[in-house]
Amino acid sequence: MSPGVLFGLGAAFAWGSGDFLGGWNARKLPATTVAFWAQSTSLLILLGLVVAVRPGWDGAAFGWGLAAGLFTGFGGAVLYRGLATGNAAVVAPLSALGAVVPVVASVVQGDAPGSLAWLGIVLALAGVVVVSIPGEGVNFRSNHHLGPIAMGLAAALGFGFFFVLINEGTGEGRPELVVLLGARLGAAMLIGSTAVVGGIRNPGRLLPSLVALGVIELSANGAFALASTRGNLAVVSVLASLYPVVTVGLARVFTNERLTVTRVGGAALALAGAALVSTG
Repeated sequence: MSPGVLFGLGAAFAWGSGDFLGGWNARKLPATTVAFWAQSTSLLILLGLVVAVRPGWDGAAFGWGLAAGLFTGFGGAVLYRGLATGNAAVVAPLSALGAVVPVVASVVQGDAPGSLAWLGIVLALAGVVVVSIPGEGVNFRSNHHLGPIAMGLAAALGFGFFFVLINEGTGEGRPELVVLLGARLGAAMLIGSTAVVGGIRNPGRLLPSLVALGVIELSANGAFALASTRGNLAVVSVLASLYPVVTVGLARVFTNERLTVTRVGGAALALAGAALVSTG
């Protein structure tokens, strides 16, 4: 198994774990407060790493990372807003389609994956969408059908361009730490401004959990940055986008959340697709 595949799967595991932990914290604190403390933690840790390692300044790497951070911060903000409308069954699966953006980018750049990998990409994306649908199924409230769809697709674009921009930032031997620093700063700026407007609560005894969340999110970004320099962008992005499968699995283990036949089938599709992508 190639390093790009391993790091891509590592990013999926970290992002999935982070989403589970973030959701657990969001039951007790506002989502903006959870995001603010997690982002602040990861940014401080990354600043410490940059000072310790001294990777050398690269303005282009930082610029690509900053743009990536703004996109993922936008995607996260839109996703939270969409979920708050009560249409999670619409917004969440659509947001998981962010991997389509780097797949298209790879084709345009002439770096399309092989035929077996293409089949795996289709299966994996279909599985991620299915496993992301909550147990109650798709439901629209009132007649505002287009709102949840627009927010889900907007979140997908934010996450998808994050993948592409991180890949561009780490190209040509640019230092990954500088790219990650830009990404963390960009996301922190956007999420921080949103949190300040909405008010930031003291996390109290939940602070250690939020610190852990920041470490996990930073690890996920780092794993993807490493994956993008060691594998095909389309392949590693699809593998990293398998994180909803991890979130659902952790929810089943730690909170006894019921697994529907649909979700089990979606997980099976996603894993089968991941296997094909990894070998194709």
